[in-house]
Amino acid sequence: MRRVLAAVGVAAGCVLLSPVVASAAETPTGNPTSMKVTVSGSTVTIAGTCVTSGAKAEAGYGVHRGHEPIDTGLMKANGKKQSITFTGVRPGNYEAAMYCHEGGPGSAGVVRNFTVGKPGKPKPAPQVAVKPQGAPQTGGGPADEESAAPALLAGGAIALVGAGGAVALRRRAAARR
Repeated sequence: MRRVLAAVGVAAGCVLLSPVVASAAETPTGNPTSMKVTVSGSTVTIAGTCVTSGAKAEAGYGVHRGHEPIDTGLMKANGKKQSITFTGVRPGNYEAAMYCHEGGPGSAGVVRNFTVGKPGKPKPAPQVAVKPQGAPQTGGGPADEESAAPALLAGGAIALVGAGGAVALRRRAAARR
């Protein structure tokens, strides 16, 4: 048992010390660590964070799987935080992308989908002109006599089956004596 535990410990140590696992723990340069898209009317703000303080970052938006972005630009840096605002964005479905240019290998971007709604779209009229207030008015009168018929039929059928079962059990007991 000790040999098995020792072998498992050595194997785990080799895996944890391998270059693949060691490099996975490092934060890659060039990748934004966060990104958020805020839409207010026809104004779109893209904000994110780069790994290095004061790094140059670029962001833009375009149509999903579009060949060229609709608008793009350099982001304003405030330490590690970056932001850019686009105005006059037409209604539609878009995708925003952000890239941090920090000079390191593995430069990749973050992509988020967002939607700009149609401005001034009227809300649909309510289906009920006057909303009811207070306790619901359900009628409150006696139930129709016709609606009791199915319940009476079901109760009678259950009683008949029960009586038939009792007679069968009594006959079976008498036959055993």
